[in-house]
Amino acid sequence: MRIFLETLVRLGAGVGIFLYGLHLISACLEDLAGPAVERGLQKLTASPWIGALTGMVVTALVQSSTAVTVMTVNLVDKGMMTLEQAVGVILGANVGTASTGVMAALPIRSLAPFFLIVGALLVMAGEAVKKRRRSGRGCGKAVGALSMGLGMLLLGMELMQDAMVPYRSSRVLRGLMEGLGHPVTGVLGGAVFTAIIQSSSASVAILQSMAAEGVVGLQQCAYIVYGQNIGTCLTALWASVRLSPAARSSARLHLLINLLGTVVFLAVDSVIPLTRWVGSWTPGNPALQVANLHLFFNLASTLLLLPFSGELSKISLYISGKKCYCKP
Repeated sequence: MRIFLETLVRLGAGVGIFLYGLHLISACLEDLAGPAVERGLQKLTASPWIGALTGMVVTALVQSSTAVTVMTVNLVDKGMMTLEQAVGVILGANVGTASTGVMAALPIRSLAPFFLIVGALLVMAGEAVKKRRRSGRGCGKAVGALSMGLGMLLLGMELMQDAMVPYRSSRVLRGLMEGLGHPVTGVLGGAVFTAIIQSSSASVAILQSMAAEGVVGLQQCAYIVYGQNIGTCLTALWASVRLSPAARSSARLHLLINLLGTVVFLAVDSVIPLTRWVGSWTPGNPALQVANLHLFFNLASTLLLLPFSGELSKISLYISGKKCYCKP
């Protein structure tokens, strides 16, 4: 019981530090370029492909697909973006958020203390400069906050993985995870857990930690990853509740896209060894294999669904009981 409580505390601390690191990165970049990002999303979405590229780049920088998706929903609500344009941004955001898992799985986690120390020094130096000048944001402070955010992200990932070490040979946990080895239970498990913690990045990071310690197999991870992409849609759906019908349609569009991607991948994975093929890219590195699965799922879904952006927006409108939407 004591070991279980210690593990729970370490895992919770790792998730908390990881999430706060993401928050620091996101908040700092949004503060520096929030209005510019919104204008960029509005201007660079005339073509679905350019919109997808824009959503991918912005999400990779801001480190939050939820923030970009909610921003997109708000632009649709204001009539500054159409549902068809929103398809590209949402698909691109899904790809961009997968960069977090890849970065966390790379062998740079030992640099977490370095990023934290440098970040703290830059923040303190920036505060001192700001007090002397009594104006300005301070570029050093912003860079320091970004450095601390990256350090916390890597440190959180390290704590989560360390928390799983005592359970390498746990029959109870392995039995529980084996229950998620079926496509339906795996998808549902990933969706529910991600919806609860409100972060697909943190959910994937926990899964990476479990895979790194051999608690869960790669095929199980694939089903859970598909579900994680569905669970992350809850925030945008919740944010759109009090907005216009068009905004609610764009939030449903996010869910529709991830549901379709999951159905296609489950079908393909049942016919060909897709998961094993992706895993062969980085043998011996389970955490990076999970990150690659997440990235490949979102990238392939984007390439597959983007040509049908018009049809997807019509389906979303049909579900909402609407026949048209206002163009910006």
